[in-house]
Amino acid sequence: MKIERIHLVLGLVWFLVGMTLGEIMGKSMDHGQLPTHAHIMLVGGLLSVLWAVIYRVFGLSKGILSKIQLVFHHGGAVIMISALYMLYGDMAPIEQMGPILGFSGLLVMISVALMLYLAIKAKD
Repeated sequence: MKIERIHLVLGLVWFLVGMTLGEIMGKSMDHGQLPTHAHIMLVGGLLSVLWAVIYRVFGLSKGILSKIQLVFHHGGAVIMISALYMLYGDMAPIEQMGPILGFSGLLVMISVALMLYLAIKAKD
């Protein structure tokens, strides 16, 4: 499967997960997971779909850097969202989740930096 299709499919899965969490919060009237929901929708869903569009429209390189970018983005998103869920679900304290959130945020930032590099080196 092509990199852009993987980003698209995973982004749509993230959207469904985020919408499901939103429905659960709405029905329970407990919006304590709102930060988790927002990160699922934005980092997981929106960025993934955006990456798919950028790869396709601009014909970015599909080499090893694009694979690293994919793994860093979705790996970082999984770690980040899991840590947020545990933090806002009172399953773990901030002292434990803080470093994990920092690490996951760094992975996502590296994936953005890789996209920037791929965009700069892309042929017009």
